[in-house]
Amino acid sequence: MEQLPQNVLDIIAAAVAQATRQTVEVLQQQAPERNYFKITEKLLYSYPTLKRIVSDKAAYTRVELQGRSGVVRFNPNKAWKSPDDILEDMEKDKEAEYDITAKEFKRLDRVIQAFKDRKEFAVIRLYYFKERADGTPLPEDAQEMTWEEVSFQVDKALKTVMRWRNEIVNDMAICLFGIDAAIQAGTERKKKE
Repeated sequence: MEQLPQNVLDIIAAAVAQATRQTVEVLQQQAPERNYFKITEKLLYSYPTLKRIVSDKAAYTRVELQGRSGVVRFNPNKAWKSPDDILEDMEKDKEAEYDITAKEFKRLDRVIQAFKDRKEFAVIRLYYFKERADGTPLPEDAQEMTWEEVSFQVDKALKTVMRWRNEIVNDMAICLFGIDAAIQAGTERKKKE
């Protein structure tokens, strides 16, 4: 078997390198970088609401039929279903949705419970959960606290409160999202230095 001339091998190597670069670019565009810190913050803001929703499975899975018309659409590709069958399918879908939500909530709750004894957790309670530092709820009409108000409540400097928030949210993100969040947190810390 003859060996290819060097110029042909060089062309093939260049084409492979270019195809690899283009593939990496496409994959990076398809999978945008996730900001695990921000995602964790959104989960923390949502935690009290999720806790309330998950606590009542019957209310979550109740299918509301109000506002639906009595018109049944005919789909020639599917078997005919009675209104009771359709309602049953909708209830099954809601139950499956509830199960997924409850599972993810339990995962989030385990992480929160693991951090609740840290001194920094007071910041989470005050800022994200609208609770007092001891965990008792604030009145329903209470405004969200500013970082200055949180600083006053825990009797620490604003810079300390912000550092506590960054540390505990990053630590929670690592527990929730794993190695990717750890790499991202490490990268962000290096950028600040």
